[in-house]
Amino acid sequence: MNTIKYLFVLALPVLLFGCASGSHVVTGQQMPELDPDQVTVFEKAPEFDYRVIGTVRASSDNGFTEDSRREKATQELKEQAAEIGANGVILDDVTQLSFRRLGTGIGISASSSGGVGTSIGSSFSFPTAEAKGTAIFYESE
Repeated sequence: MNTIKYLFVLALPVLLFGCASGSHVVTGQQMPELDPDQVTVFEKAPEFDYRVIGTVRASSDNGFTEDSRREKATQELKEQAAEIGANGVILDDVTQLSFRRLGTGIGISASSSGGVGTSIGSSFSFPTAEAKGTAIFYESE
């Protein structure tokens, strides 16, 4: 029983705070990697000239509010863009998904000493923010 308590204590932060993940696809010429702090996020396509480096995607179930999940997903977009040398990301879409992962289970066990046990469990995840964008490179002054 103590083992279950310890596992619960170790798993609780992961369950409460989730994580952010992302990916990128290079469709243009990749540039040298940058620091994510050098990446600017644009709500719409900028008026100045730029080159498309690729596409970036991110998701985050980290946080209790829509704004915090959006912020974490946007930060992950910046990190993905920086990996391929983009200094800008044009946001294409940010979506809030409600309870993307749900699960239930029923278990039955029997022991050699004649004991029988049953269990019922369920799980869920916090809502998730998913973001996608176009990674760009532009000459800064």
